[in-house]
Amino acid sequence: MNIRTTIKQHPVASFIVLTLGLSFAAMLLPVPPESAFTIIAFIAVTFPTIVAFTLVTLMEGRQGAGAFRRQIFRWRSPLKWYLLALAIGFIIHFGSSVVALAAGQISAIEISTPTAFFIVFFPFALLEEIGWRGFALRRLLDRHSPFTATLIVGIPWALLHVVLFVLFVPDVSPIAEGLVVFTFALPLTWIFVKSGRNVLVATVMHGAMNAFGFVAAGLPPDNALWFVLASACIVVVALILIDWRTWFAHPVETATVKPVTTVAR
Repeated sequence: MNIRTTIKQHPVASFIVLTLGLSFAAMLLPVPPESAFTIIAFIAVTFPTIVAFTLVTLMEGRQGAGAFRRQIFRWRSPLKWYLLALAIGFIIHFGSSVVALAAGQISAIEISTPTAFFIVFFPFALLEEIGWRGFALRRLLDRHSPFTATLIVGIPWALLHVVLFVLFVPDVSPIAEGLVVFTFALPLTWIFVKSGRNVLVATVMHGAMNAFGFVAAGLPPDNALWFVLASACIVVVALILIDWRTWFAHPVETATVKPVTTVAR
């Protein structure tokens, strides 16, 4: 059995193994300790896209890669999904401050002024989403319910972040980071499915989740991720209760969601 045949038979497993392998290898690079996290994270964030396009090209050739590219950059989807994606990212962070306030850990909700770096989070998010949602999750949804598919893709995605934090962010709990990432994979799946498997909508939510940290500026650094986790869990429970049918739908039902060709106004 040659490599191409193996990849065709196990595309998602191939993606996960290669993406994690390359990312872990990048963590061994000799980089300045004071900027190690930034450098390694910048390198690792490109691997999901590189691996996804490489695998598609091996499996389907140049035409397949072109079709995949058009699929990834299909922006037409009802405006409500883009707005909801932004809103959920905002709610998770703002909700973390609300939880901390209710727990008596802060005396008031603090919101700092966003900087120009706010915009950078979105293209970085796209580099992850092309691989994790656009390549891996899309294929998993053809065989599993959205909930099961999220578990399969969410565990290695979270593991990658855990290792990154263990090695380069020792002052922050890697367990909390991993749980936040894993939990956040659930609303990402939901918005991906509801928007007609639109990677750009998922990117907006992912970017919003990273960018809206300024609305929770007052959280104690040592416990900030735990409050974000609590808020994310509340959002996930709400989404599951509100849309139970989508989460556990038969793969045929989610696969028949047709791309929307007009933007709601």
